[in-house]
Amino acid sequence: MIEKVIQAINELLKKANFETFVLENFSTQKTKFCFDLLVKKDNSIFSVKVFHNIDNLNPSIINDIKTLSILLQSKPLLIGIRNRYEKLQENTIYMREGLPFFSLKTLENIVKYSQFPYILARRGGGVIFLNGSMMKTLRESKFLSRKELSEKLGVTKRTICAYENDSMRPSEKIAMKLFEIFGESSIFRKMNPFDWKIKFNMEESNKLEESELTPFESHIQEVMNDIGISTYWYDWGPIPFKLSLYTRLNDSSDIFPMFSGISERQKKLIELNLKCLRMFTELFNKHSIFIVNNNIKISENLKNDQIPIVKVKELEKVDDEEEFVELVQGTQSNE
Repeated sequence: MIEKVIQAINELLKKANFETFVLENFSTQKTKFCFDLLVKKDNSIFSVKVFHNIDNLNPSIINDIKTLSILLQSKPLLIGIRNRYEKLQENTIYMREGLPFFSLKTLENIVKYSQFPYILARRGGGVIFLNGSMMKTLRESKFLSRKELSEKLGVTKRTICAYENDSMRPSEKIAMKLFEIFGESSIFRKMNPFDWKIKFNMEESNKLEESELTPFESHIQEVMNDIGISTYWYDWGPIPFKLSLYTRLNDSSDIFPMFSGISERQKKLIELNLKCLRMFTELFNKHSIFIVNNNIKISENLKNDQIPIVKVKELEKVDDEEEFVELVQGTQSNE
C-alpha cells in the first residue's frame, strides 16, 4: 500500500515539474527512514513521508523529520492513509506532533488545481479556518448586524465577534451555513502545507543516547565533540546518511550543515551508501563526507569519488572547526 502511494506521489510531482529523489534498492528501509521521497522545485525543498496510520507515529522519526527540515531549510509533506478510525478525508489537515498530515487526494488537489485544504480535523468533527475580516466585510455589505447573523446561525453574538476576530473557528456545519448566507468561498482561509512553519528546537530534541550508539559511532561522537562540531544521529540510518554535522558558526564557512555516511564494513557497502549520499548531495547542493574505520582499504575508484572518504585517524588529528573544513576541502581538491 505505502509503496503504491509513494509511486503515485513521485509521478504526480514529476508531472508538476518537481525534481524528485527516490532511494532505490532500499524498499525494506523506506518505511523506517524519515523520508520516502525528496523533491525540489525552484529554491524550495520538500521531504515526503507516507504513514499508514497517523495515530501510530514513531517519536524518533518525527524528530528526524523536524531536524532534517531545519538542516535542509525544507518543508515536510506528510501523507497519511488513515487514522485509527477511518481514511483521511479530502481537503483536511490533521495535526499530529505539531506537524500537518493530509491525504494523497488533498496533495493532488493542491498540485493540480491549487485547491488548498481549509478543514482542520478535530474530534467530533472538523473546524474551518475562516477569514474573519472578509466575513465582517461580507456581513456589512449585506447590512447584517452581528445579532441578526447570530440568529441565522443559531450561535451567540459573542461567537460572531470571535469569528471575525479570528479567535474562534466554526464547525463545518456552521461554516456551510455561512457559505449559504454569503455565497462566497473567500471567507474560508486556505491552509498551505507547502509553506507550513515548523517549530522545533534541535538542542532539546531526543537525540540518540550514547548507549544506543555502537562503539565505533561513540568514538566518532567523542572526536566531533573535541573538534567542537554539533551532531545529530538519525535513529534509522545509515541510508543515505547516518549523521548530520552542523555548527552555529556558519559565518566562518559555507560547509555546514553537512551529512555523513559511516561504515566499519567493507567497500561493497561503502559503494552502495556512497551512491545514495552522492545523489542526495547533488540534488540539494549540500556537503557530505563518508567516515570509515582505519582498517578499511579504500580503492582508487573510491578515492576519486566526489564524496570525501575520511578515516577516523584523520579526524583524530583535527583540533577545531577550521581544520575540519580544511580537511574536507583538501580531500575534495585531491579528487
